[in-house]
Amino acid sequence: MSKKLDSLFLSYYSNFSSSKYSLESFERIFGGASRETYKIKVTDNKGIEERLVLRLSQDSSLIETEQKTEYLAYSAFQNSRVPVPTLIDMEEDDSLLGAPFMLMKELEGEAASPFTPNVYAPHEEDLGNQFWSILGEIAKKEIDNEIFENFSKDLKEPHWKNELDKWVKVINEDSISIEPILEAGIRYLYRNPPNDLEKLSMVHGDYRSGNFLFLENKITGILDWEMAHLGNPLEDLGWALSPIWSWQDRDRPAYLIDRHEAIEIWKKVSNIEIDLKSLEWWELFAAVKGMAIWISAGNEFKSGKNIDPINLFSAWIPGDIHLEVILDILERNI
Repeated sequence: MSKKLDSLFLSYYSNFSSSKYSLESFERIFGGASRETYKIKVTDNKGIEERLVLRLSQDSSLIETEQKTEYLAYSAFQNSRVPVPTLIDMEEDDSLLGAPFMLMKELEGEAASPFTPNVYAPHEEDLGNQFWSILGEIAKKEIDNEIFENFSKDLKEPHWKNELDKWVKVINEDSISIEPILEAGIRYLYRNPPNDLEKLSMVHGDYRSGNFLFLENKITGILDWEMAHLGNPLEDLGWALSPIWSWQDRDRPAYLIDRHEAIEIWKKVSNIEIDLKSLEWWELFAAVKGMAIWISAGNEFKSGKNIDPINLFSAWIPGDIHLEVILDILERNI
């Protein structure tokens, strides 16, 4: 690339906005493994400042999704009760910045590590009520027909099998050895399918602590929709409830509020009754899906495709935790 990314961006955004801009800052945000993310501050010739976020596709990514998937998911929740960034632009080719990208306005707030206890203190109750309420809003949202059709064009029934097949394929392709506990979990999932809901919902795909912004006692944004798809909303609930996100206090999912209270809030907002056996299936699925992601991370690091230290960490500690979660669920049912 003959020009640096910051220079390419400034040229692109000035042309896009038909205005002359100065670049005040261009800072990469590390931590994600699916997109390169940058916080950008520009000023126009009148001195008006704009704060932007650029999401750039990577050559090597743990989560292989099209940029359009994330863009459409954000589009579905613009001006809704689900706080998401305001979208500005999306490009699917690499002619402007060297890779497909999405641009949006920056939201106030900060994201916390999903593995740090007490990180939301002293606002756990307020944030917990919002966290589970917003997830209920996602589950009940009526999706625009055009967006719905785009997401449903390759969807097959049963919907649970779509997702399980997808992640088992990742495990089979990226594993360097056989993991007996994981294989037992996969067999159990196929042999004991959940009830599929009649109504399809937009599923965030990675709804958890760490993927939302907060400012003191208020959630200001739900981020990282690159795994969004149509499916059973219990998938999101099972993922968000996973003990991995509150390993040192498993009774408070996401280190927020009590599990029972969280589920009751979700039920009230979503207006969906929960079949407990189906929810347990999705919680086991969450652990298997997690293992697929951690195994893929290890493969990326070992092969040298992506030597970001987060991939090494992901293949180590989270994998051990999710194997224990799988074993706990299987012991309750076998």
